[in-house]
Amino acid sequence: MKTAIRLALVLLALSWAPAMAQQKAPAAQDEPADQEQVQSDISTREIAIQSNFTGIEILIFGSVESSDLQPPGKGAYDVIAVVRGPSEPIVVRKKERVAGIWVNGPGKTYGTVPGFYAVLSTRPFRAIASDEMLNNLDIGLSDLEFGRYTKGNPEEQAYRSAMIRLMKQKNLFQEHDDGVKFIGRSLFRATVALPVNVPTGRYSVDVYLFRDGAVASKSEGSLEVTKAGIEAVLYQLAFKHPFVYGLLGVAIAVLAGLAGWYAFRRD
Repeated sequence: MKTAIRLALVLLALSWAPAMAQQKAPAAQDEPADQEQVQSDISTREIAIQSNFTGIEILIFGSVESSDLQPPGKGAYDVIAVVRGPSEPIVVRKKERVAGIWVNGPGKTYGTVPGFYAVLSTRPFRAIASDEMLNNLDIGLSDLEFGRYTKGNPEEQAYRSAMIRLMKQKNLFQEHDDGVKFIGRSLFRATVALPVNVPTGRYSVDVYLFRDGAVASKSEGSLEVTKAGIEAVLYQLAFKHPFVYGLLGVAIAVLAGLAGWYAFRRD
């Protein structure tokens, strides 16, 4: 009798074992596979513009986390960092000579021009990914539309090229094919120079990790550029309360004139 009971228990245990194994199998399959990830940050998240502001350099740094990381330079990984400022409309006009005087002629309006745009990469980004992918990600000045379609039209291309050239002269548009440097196997860094005429607003900082021409990971960040001190007060008055700003300007001019008359009057 005891032998029959033991045999029955053994058979019952064997019948439960496959079912328990099948229940545990999906849990093992649901575990995510190791995949490369890029982690990045910036040296500052807020920049205050005051009267003594002469420009600033920000540092973008990060690391590549991967289970099968290879040394940089082997063609395994590439990093592209894109810093983009708030967009605003810009009118580009062509100079014309009228009666011996150069005047503004007809122009083109571009509705979404970033106030600041910088691309930094470990090597020429045209060698990192295809033109189609760079266009989809808005990486590179040649792939930005600025809110106006210009391809296939020589006149439109001329205006677009002139706008890009002027923004580059102001250091508001930048491209650096070797701006990202690897330090060791996984750490990288890049520096971006914001000029004195940098516009205010929220800036996006996107860091892309490419492997074999495809985006393997992306890290997003942001920073805020604001005016501080008396500059902030004057800026708010000029753009949000122009009537009050005009009255104050007239009042200051009148007071300055009265003060000059009183100081240099002849009795």
